[in-house]
Amino acid sequence: MKTFVLAFGNFFFRWRDTAFSLVFLTAFLTAGIAVLNPDGFQWDVRTSIIGLIIALAGQFVRGITIGYAYIKRGGLNKKIYAETLQRRGVFAHTRNPMYLGNLLLVTGALVSINNIAFYALALPLFYFIYYAIIVAEEEFLGKKFGEDYVKYTKEVNRLLPGDMGRWSETVKEMEFSFKRLIRKEHGSTFVIFAGTCLYNITKFHLRYGIPLEAMTVLWGIVGALVVLQIIAEVLKRTGQLAEAE
Repeated sequence: MKTFVLAFGNFFFRWRDTAFSLVFLTAFLTAGIAVLNPDGFQWDVRTSIIGLIIALAGQFVRGITIGYAYIKRGGLNKKIYAETLQRRGVFAHTRNPMYLGNLLLVTGALVSINNIAFYALALPLFYFIYYAIIVAEEEFLGKKFGEDYVKYTKEVNRLLPGDMGRWSETVKEMEFSFKRLIRKEHGSTFVIFAGTCLYNITKFHLRYGIPLEAMTVLWGIVGALVVLQIIAEVLKRTGQLAEAE
């Protein structure tokens, strides 16, 4: 079983973004179908708001992780990779804060879809994908860092944050880098939240006939995200974020 999980994890480490994109594309193509809708329009509004809150929580986790202690564990040539064993910042409370953030983002996006087929199929699939990726990374890190990593696994939770009372102590000598955060996150943040807003615009239009131009709040969020993305790209291309590295 472990061999299968490791193979699955290594495979989806490379293709997880593609898998999420395909699921979200399917959601767009079926946006007019409300499979789970006991209270009509109000239920759809609730799932959109709840999904947004969950996704924002995921972005917050990713943001404080990158801002305090970014490490190159996102892969090298789409393979599992790590330069150092980071134990500072959020990594002092959970060994996989970026994956925790990713799971919250995926959960929020899928909750906003409000379709029981996605809840029953897509959510369990993505949870298993990330579980397998984490197992594959643990195998790699255990071989690379040996006893240091074994000690780390005994002291810090795999996913859910623990001992948050020590938070101020773990970051007291660290500096939060907004420049690094913007440089590393602006693209994915734009894609996730602009995509979710556009999906909800499509959902409410197809399910309830709400005119596209009437959803001014959602269009306003998309517009603001476009402006912020352009600003971030300009700052990045002009080298104003380079010193964050």
